[in-house]
Amino acid sequence: MFTVLTSELDSLDRKILDIVQDNARESFAQIAKKTGVSEGTIHLRVKKMMSSGIIKGFYTILTPEKAGKGLTAFIELKADPSKYQEALNRIQGLRDVYEVHDVTGEFYAILKVRTANKEGLARVIDAIGDIEGITSTQTIVVLRTLKEAHKIEV
Repeated sequence: MFTVLTSELDSLDRKILDIVQDNARESFAQIAKKTGVSEGTIHLRVKKMMSSGIIKGFYTILTPEKAGKGLTAFIELKADPSKYQEALNRIQGLRDVYEVHDVTGEFYAILKVRTANKEGLARVIDAIGDIEGITSTQTIVVLRTLKEAHKIEV
């Protein structure tokens, strides 16, 4: 596996990435037409960017509220440093934890959680509290989301 740095992406790669981030269902033929190159070139470029890890995959983005996950919260946590990695491994396996970020500052990690309601959030908080090595948590409930971008500018 080889690594491609974003500085090594040319203008065609950037156009392809822009198009597939807006609509991952866009066919290679449609992308080729928009970029003025052959479908085979698009196929090879996408394959190269996938194998290098620039493109991780193609996903459908759901509206959380319509998918039964109307409550979003961020949980900041502190942990015993000697048990931190094992705690993170366990947290990553929890059903309603969607993001786990190892961070600097007062807290060790920030988690993004989506649940159906406050009872579901309480279950997640309890599950996290039961993990050996977690010393404290602070939960921030999202009242409304004003921006949530999925597209990475390249």
